[in-house]
Amino acid sequence: MSKKTDLSKPSKKPNDKEGHNKPATLLPGQPGYRTRDGRSGYDPIDMRTEAAHTAGTFIQPLFTGRIRNPIYLFLLMLLGLVLVTPLAYAILEIKNGSIISISRG
Repeated sequence: MSKKTDLSKPSKKPNDKEGHNKPATLLPGQPGYRTRDGRSGYDPIDMRTEAAHTAGTFIQPLFTGRIRNPIYLFLLMLLGLVLVTPLAYAILEIKNGSIISISRG
């Protein structure tokens, strides 16, 4: 009897390094996907996807608690205060009733 071969299995060996960087260029949002072969890099969908992926890599450590550098945490807190302060003042102005109104007359 002859040895039967399974056609569903790939013929490449598992330690083959030929396609080592292939997954990074095949996943939308990964760096390098937007400028892969034959592309100019100006596709708006790819640009937004890459920007979202980059923002996600910055935001993920905030929610998982992996940021331990106190300087980085202080700078993030300071930026948050600067961005939230105008909203807080607007809410206080509306609550006190001294909102700017345009009167005709």
